[in-house]
Amino acid sequence: MSGEERVHQVRIFGETYALRSADPPDYVQQVGQYVDEKFYDIAKGSPNVPVAKMGVLASLNIADELFRQQASRRDADAAVAAQVSELVALLEEGLEGWGPRAPGETGVAAGNAP
Repeated sequence: MSGEERVHQVRIFGETYALRSADPPDYVQQVGQYVDEKFYDIAKGSPNVPVAKMGVLASLNIADELFRQQASRRDADAAVAAQVSELVALLEEGLEGWGPRAPGETGVAAGNAP
């Protein structure tokens, strides 16, 4: 959000709605256009569905997209966490035997020379 709320006009399925938001006007228009497209997608497939039912179906479609995106994000986060854990384990394994050096030591532990 960018601060002070303003009223924005968006058009969804032929109706104009006044939305109060602190978000930038182009963002509010994008959101409105997205919802409008969802209504028209439903109308294409089921032209006789009442507008109120289209609103419910559009909401369900958007919620489904959100839930799937969240699940995908959780899966991606888990994959990254697993890779990080694997890299940490490899680093720890590679650093075994490398301890603090006394003055004049090269830092190569016995048996760990490249």
